[in-house]
Amino acid sequence: MPIEPAPIVVDDTPRPPPRGDRRFAIALLLAGVMCQGMGQTIVFAVLPPLARNLGLADIQVGFIFLLSSIFWVFLSPRWGRRSDRLGRKPFILIGLFGFSFSMMLFATSIRLGLAGVLGGTALYLLIIATRSIYGLIGSAMPSAAQGYIADRTPPKQRTAGMAGFSAAFGLGAMLGPGLGGAAAAIGPLAPLYAVSALAGVMVVILYFLLPEKTAPTPRTPRIQLRLGDRRLRPFLIFGLMFGVINAVPIQTTAFYFIDVLKFDPSVATQFAGIGLMAASMASLFSQLVLVQRFNVQPNILMRVAPALMIAGHTLIIFSTDFGPMVFGLMLSGLGAGMAIPGYSAAASLSVGPDEQGAAAGLANSAGASGFIVAPIAAFGLYSVAPQAPYLLTATMAGALLVFALTSRAIRAAGVTAAAN
Repeated sequence: MPIEPAPIVVDDTPRPPPRGDRRFAIALLLAGVMCQGMGQTIVFAVLPPLARNLGLADIQVGFIFLLSSIFWVFLSPRWGRRSDRLGRKPFILIGLFGFSFSMMLFATSIRLGLAGVLGGTALYLLIIATRSIYGLIGSAMPSAAQGYIADRTPPKQRTAGMAGFSAAFGLGAMLGPGLGGAAAAIGPLAPLYAVSALAGVMVVILYFLLPEKTAPTPRTPRIQLRLGDRRLRPFLIFGLMFGVINAVPIQTTAFYFIDVLKFDPSVATQFAGIGLMAASMASLFSQLVLVQRFNVQPNILMRVAPALMIAGHTLIIFSTDFGPMVFGLMLSGLGAGMAIPGYSAAASLSVGPDEQGAAAGLANSAGASGFIVAPIAAFGLYSVAPQAPYLLTATMAGALLVFALTSRAIRAAGVTAAAN
């Protein structure tokens, strides 16, 4: 009887690129992510005084940011799904170019107002339109970038990879005021033009050097990942609740320093900046040291983070001095630094390789939604009592902790990946 040859087994499982190439690619990508982080803090620092010079009310300034956030929330998943089909690099470039283009037009529209060329409703609509480009097109980058990282990191290292993305954005946010301060010596709009130019340079560098000539993993047509997908639902709920808790201190801290800590308005902004910088440094410590160094898995991060935020926001409620207030912000920042890579990595690990961009887009949208909900709730409660918004967020953090402890999906997040 003839002996049949053994069948040839072809292993077509997608594999990450070599470790050295992967590190170079991700480091290059994160440099671009830092540019977006810089842009966020520069705009928040530069716009309010310029808006006063243009005669814009505070609520009008808030609406400029609100509309851009709405576009970001609704379009991030769409950009992510497109990156699943067409590859990550095109949408990384589109998003970073959209950010650079938006910042340049945004600065130019303000310049027209300061020069008296344009004013009134026409100027306001132009400022809104140019800022909205960031939400419309700039939102392509985070989803594609996180998908790029997911494509190139094995499941066991996925959480550390997502922490690197969050840390790069946070580091950019910390460096932004320094870049803005140096550029401001040239002129009030120079910081906006500077970060636009820096992002433009990164677009060119990424175009030529980011190693993705073809899609990194095979992608076959399938049903689109939706908001109500059962695999993602617990992590999106976590991200939405966290987003609200995280947004409240960012938007109300300066007012709290004036009304509760009794700082003079002329110096309150500076001291509030110190407090928020301390929170950012604590967040970076979580992401760069705790998460990456010790490879903490998502299920642990999503249970520890709410506990830290409860402690931080409760301390803020009872704070009447600078020290306890800053320590409360640091505890909250430490928790935020765990929460973001926690639910982002859990979302990534819950879906297949051909759904990474869509999952990243939905996770980004969940977290960004907090910046839409928070102003409505926070400022309404703040008018009742300055402590009321923090009482709300401490309660929400308590509910989030209970949810994280009882959700089977959260308890299991990352366990399989850690075992492999």
